[in-house]
Amino acid sequence: MSSTDTEQDPQAAHTEEVAALLPALAQLDATASALEQKTADGEKVTAADVSAYERQAAHARHLVHAAGATGQEVTDAEKEHRGDGDKGFAARGLDHATHTRSYEPTPADTGSTNRNRDDEEIDL
Repeated sequence: MSSTDTEQDPQAAHTEEVAALLPALAQLDATASALEQKTADGEKVTAADVSAYERQAAHARHLVHAAGATGQEVTDAEKEHRGDGDKGFAARGLDHATHTRSYEPTPADTGSTNRNRDDEEIDL
């Protein structure tokens, strides 16, 4: 389909716009999956991990709203363009975009490395 065809057919243009959301949704799905896996495995979740997820979710949410895409349109686009991620990535990514989860960074280990310095005398 040429660009003049999509200019004359608003539905075709909208379908292409929805398909263009797939990479952002695939990336959000992958980031969310990695974050969920780290959490489940008890691995360290950094502030950067949480920030990346939140930024990607906000970006995907913006793109979906700007395109005026429905969940069904996103699911249909995924079926047509399977190569962007694991099966169901678009619906999962859309869910994260519309219902962003709240993650917290893993607290720093302050065990034996953080000494109480109130009692120490410091030479100046």
